[in-house]
Amino acid sequence: MQRTSLVTLGLLTALVATVGCGDDKGTTATDASTGTAADTEEPTAGTTPTGTTTDATAGTATTDDTEGTTTPTTTEGACEEGMQMPGAGAEGSACTLNADCESESCIKWTDSQTDAVCGVRAECGNTRFIGTLTDFATGEPIAGAELRVVGALAAIQGIESAVDIVKVTSGADGRIDATSETPVNTGIGVIGVVGGGDYYLTATGLAQPYTGDTLYPPLNGIHDIWGVPTAKLTEWSGFLMADADQAVVDALPLGENGGVVGLVRQGGVPVAGAVVVPEMDSSTAAIRYLNEDGMGFNTDGTSSNGVFILLNPAIAEKFTAQLDGNQIGLVGTAGSAKMAVFALIFNG
Repeated sequence: MQRTSLVTLGLLTALVATVGCGDDKGTTATDASTGTAADTEEPTAGTTPTGTTTDATAGTATTDDTEGTTTPTTTEGACEEGMQMPGAGAEGSACTLNADCESESCIKWTDSQTDAVCGVRAECGNTRFIGTLTDFATGEPIAGAELRVVGALAAIQGIESAVDIVKVTSGADGRIDATSETPVNTGIGVIGVVGGGDYYLTATGLAQPYTGDTLYPPLNGIHDIWGVPTAKLTEWSGFLMADADQAVVDALPLGENGGVVGLVRQGGVPVAGAVVVPEMDSSTAAIRYLNEDGMGFNTDGTSSNGVFILLNPAIAEKFTAQLDGNQIGLVGTAGSAKMAVFALIFNG
């Protein structure tokens, strides 16, 4: 597995849930990426399942869940060795997670979809990326927008210059569907990047390799891929400029100075009264929650919109979302980088 510095890891975690990356990852939270931390995400194939303690990365999303509830077995394919989940469902079987399917391909267009079925696996060890580009402010699909899937490690050197694994334009329903031309082979994870037009450069974690390897599953795990409107970031930065904490003001504006935009959901619906809690007692992260009227922020907890902003997280700092003392989704790993905003979604 490739080694990275702690600084590199900190910049990445906002993306690969979730790298919090995944649709499949137990009950989840998606890191800035999917990572995509929020829906159920599954543990990475080849590892012991971690259940609700799996972490999600900010970006998207997405979550650091691993894929597969049992160790996959190797089979000889026409192109090269592949993996399959022994005893899992055949094509057409109902599924919630990729690990529910022998093909490791549960066809979900959103992380909250409940009528998904197992599909065929991508050929020759390649990875298929499916999902829906979604406007963070409105929750509506984004039509006709370009999605770039890039390696998280390459993104550290600059998201704009990172080599595309796939590039695809969303349809009228916001959906994307593209398969890599060759097997994905990059450490840490891959992220989906949406930007341009009305949207600020937004990163969501989409998938991560099997533990201890750079081999990727045949389908991504996180399917909600976010775009944050530039106008909304500007508006929120303006509200936060009045914050009494100078550390918050110094971290603005959002996007230009990084930052994580997050959402707490249960069953795909935003949750009121939730709080995002750092695991470290010594955390210096600033967490603010969007007011009910959307015209300011508070320090008490989410309103019915479920939105929070996370500033100044430590490198690869971990957070949980809680409601009445109960954890929602998985553990999320936050991080940020300048000139981009990352999505961290907690799904219960």
